[in-house]
Amino acid sequence: MTQSDAGGWRLSLISVIVSAAAFYLLQDTAYDIAGGHFDYPLDDPYIHLAIAEQIRAGGYGVNSSEPAAAASSPLYPLLLVPFAGTEWHRYMPLFWNVSGLLLAAALWGRILWAAGYGRGVVGLLFAVAAPVCFNLVGLAFVGMEHMLHLAASLAVVLGLLTFADTRRITAPLVLGILFAPLLRFEGLALAILAAGMVSISGRWRAGVSLLGLAILPALLFAAFLMSMDLGPLPSSVRVKLTPPPDAEVTGVFDFLMLKLTNAFTERHELILTLLLVVTGIFTAIRSLRTSARGRIILPVIAGAGLAHLLFGRFGWMDRYEVYILLVMAAGLLAVAAVGPASRWWPALVGAPMLFAAALYVPFVVVIYPLAPRAIHVQQGQMARFAKQFLEEPVAVNDLGYVSWQNPNYVQDIWGLGNAEAYELRVKQGGPPGWVDRLVDNQGVRFAMVYDSWVLPEDIGDDWRLLGQLTTAVSTFYLGGHIVNFYLVDPQAEAAPFMDKIGRWAEDLPPGARFRFTSDDVDLAGEAG
Repeated sequence: MTQSDAGGWRLSLISVIVSAAAFYLLQDTAYDIAGGHFDYPLDDPYIHLAIAEQIRAGGYGVNSSEPAAAASSPLYPLLLVPFAGTEWHRYMPLFWNVSGLLLAAALWGRILWAAGYGRGVVGLLFAVAAPVCFNLVGLAFVGMEHMLHLAASLAVVLGLLTFADTRRITAPLVLGILFAPLLRFEGLALAILAAGMVSISGRWRAGVSLLGLAILPALLFAAFLMSMDLGPLPSSVRVKLTPPPDAEVTGVFDFLMLKLTNAFTERHELILTLLLVVTGIFTAIRSLRTSARGRIILPVIAGAGLAHLLFGRFGWMDRYEVYILLVMAAGLLAVAAVGPASRWWPALVGAPMLFAAALYVPFVVVIYPLAPRAIHVQQGQMARFAKQFLEEPVAVNDLGYVSWQNPNYVQDIWGLGNAEAYELRVKQGGPPGWVDRLVDNQGVRFAMVYDSWVLPEDIGDDWRLLGQLTTAVSTFYLGGHIVNFYLVDPQAEAAPFMDKIGRWAEDLPPGARFRFTSDDVDLAGEAG
C-alpha cells in the first residue's frame, strides 16, 4: 500500500469510526428507553419484513391471498428474505443499515481523499463532521432502504470523480448506477444523468450501456407489477406523490409554485436549495467551470438535486433527502478542491452542512431515541393482540407490525397494501362508508384504527367501539396516540372480544393504557 493509499483509507476509517460510534450510542440509548426491547422507530420496516415473508412463500405483498406493491424499493424486500419466519428476521433491516452506514462512511472518506483532501485539516474535518451533520446515523436508525441507497449514490459520485480525473469507468460508478435506482426510484435521476455525462464526454458506448443498466431494472420491475394488475408504480409511491388535501394543487403552475415556495420556506428543502445555490456559484466561476471535474460533476449533481427538489419527498424522520444532500456535498467538495480558490471554496459547502446539523442533530439526540419505545407500546401491542389473542382477520391503518409474522389477513385501509383502499381513499376521495365497504368485502370483524385517521361517516353505522388504546409516551412518528378498537360485525357477540382484550391488556407495558367504552374499565401498564 502506498502512502497516498494509506491516506485515503485513513479518512475512510475516521469516518467509519465516527459513524459507528454515534450509531451505537443512539441505538443503545433507544434500547434502554424502550426498557430493553428492540424495535424500529417507524412501522415501515415491518411492512418490508412482511413483504419479504410473502416473497419467500412465493407471493408479493403483505397477505398471501392478495398481491400488493406496498414497498417503495424494488430490491430492499428481497434483501430481507433471509431468516423469514424466525425471530432473527427482525434484525435483517438492522444488519443492512449498519452495513450501509459503514459502506457510505467509507465511500465518503474515499471521495475526500480522491478529491485531494488527503492531507491537512479540511479533509479530517469533513470526514468527522459530515456523517453527523448530514444525519447518516439517523438514516441508519430508521431501518429502511435509504441508507443503502445513500451508499449507492455516493458510489456514483466517486465513480464520476475518477472518470473526470482519469476517463476510466470503475466499479463504483457501474455498481452505483445499477443499485441506486433498484434501491429507490429517486436514484434514477442521478443514475441517468451520470450515464448521460459519460456519453457526452467521449465514451458514448459505455454511457449507453450504463444508461441501460440504470433504466432496464426499473422497467422490469414495472412490468412485474403490471403483470399482477398493480400498475407500473408501487402503491406506496403513488400514495406519497399525492398532494395533501390542503395544498390546493390543480395544475402544473400550482405544483411549481408550491415547490418554489417550499424551497425557501421549509427547513428540509432549504438545505437542498442552499446546496443548489452553491452549485450555481461554482458553475459561474470560469476556473471551475472549465475544469474537467466542474464540467462532469456539477451538471449531474445540479440536475439530480433539482429533480429531488421538484419531485422528491422531505422529512418524516428526515430520511428522504439525506442521499441528495450528501451527493451534492461530495460533488461540490470534489470540484472545490481544484483551481486557484481551492483553499477557501470548501467553506461554502460548510455553510449548508452547519445548517443541516442545526436541523438534524437535535432530533437525533432528543427525539429519535424515544421513537422505538412509542412503536413498542403502540404498534407492538396491537401486533401482539392481533397475533396472540384475536387470531382472525383485522383492519388497521398502519399495517406493518400487525402483518409481520401474522398468518391471518390484515386489511389495510390506508392504501399501501391494498389497491381497493387506495382507489377509494385517494382517487375517489373517501366516499361515505368506504371503510365499511372494504372490511365487508374481506369478511373482517374487528378493526384497530387511529381515531384521527377515519371520520364517523367513513365507517359503518353498526360499528361498535369497544375501547381505546392510548399511548402515553411521545408519539412523534406515530399516526396518533389513540387507537380505537371496533367490533365491525353487527352479528358478533362483544363478550368474547372483550375477554380477549382484557387478557391482552393484563400485560400492557408502561406507557400503554386501554379503556373499555362500555363500563369505563381502565387497564394500563405500570406507570412509565
